[in-house]
Amino acid sequence: MNAATKVSLYVKSKGTQDPRNPHKKSDDELVSEVTVNVTNLSAAKSYREYGVVSYGEKVIRSVGTLPYFDYCLIDGKKYEVQERQTVGIRSSIRLKEG
Repeated sequence: MNAATKVSLYVKSKGTQDPRNPHKKSDDELVSEVTVNVTNLSAAKSYREYGVVSYGEKVIRSVGTLPYFDYCLIDGKKYEVQERQTVGIRSSIRLKEG
């Protein structure tokens, strides 16, 4: 596995606890920065493997287990988690640009 892409993993914040400014958005929490294998998922492969024709998806794979996260940044673009699969110590996560 060629793990050569650095990815930042984030957890969405639940909101703010400031009663003076309840509409203020709090910053999301950076969980980790990891180096993983990132693969583009074509529409044909997405249909074959997941039964859904979808564009703009990626799959990240790692040899070690990844911490829980809601979204990640790959080359400055935000990708949200669609599906997770962990077998042994290997993780495979399908992402959609969003």
